[in-house]
Amino acid sequence: MASALYALAALVGGAAYLYRVRRSELLPLLARNLLWLILGGFLGANLGGAAMLVSRLTGAALPFALKDTSILGALLGGTATALWLCRRYAVSFWSAADQGIPALPLALSIGRLGCFARGCCYGAPTASWLGLYLPDRAGNWLPRYPTQLLSAAANLLIFLALLAVERYGRPREGELTRLFFALFLLKRFGIEFLRGDALPAVLGPLNTTHLTCLAGLALVGAVSLTQRNP
Repeated sequence: MASALYALAALVGGAAYLYRVRRSELLPLLARNLLWLILGGFLGANLGGAAMLVSRLTGAALPFALKDTSILGALLGGTATALWLCRRYAVSFWSAADQGIPALPLALSIGRLGCFARGCCYGAPTASWLGLYLPDRAGNWLPRYPTQLLSAAANLLIFLALLAVERYGRPREGELTRLFFALFLLKRFGIEFLRGDALPAVLGPLNTTHLTCLAGLALVGAVSLTQRNP
């Protein structure tokens, strides 16, 4: 079931992306390079696992804990690939990103249902009304925060928010993409506090995922200021 949902997420996300750019003059370029974007996201998602493998092989300790796969890494890899492609073909990154970005939270929403079916990305035990009787990866069933379902719902809301802003807000070039990153990073920052597989804290209650989200939000804010005041 999990594999089917992950595949569905990729198919729906890809179809939504191509549907949105169907009337764009960039359609041939965007369609031709969609696989490069997927590959960049895949490589970025596995950066943590690659770093841990190198650490084990060389015996060199990592300065902080990492996860073997990461959505944040996938966004980093996909964004880096998009920047490279836009530079290569002399295309505005913001214009190209704005056209396809709403498809991303839609795909991520479905992908989190795959995480729920797989049992990964599980929540911490809780006695609150939010708790559902769910397992962790070891098969230990307890009332837990349904973090996969919360993430799926939040990603769907981000998707709807982007469509609403695009239709009624008249965003300037790049604002839709920056709004996605801001909303996603805020969502990921908050959900991390509820995760049962969260990394160890490195700065007060914050772990490397929290710090990565804060760094990303600072970058989004800085870029937004420079774009408003060129």
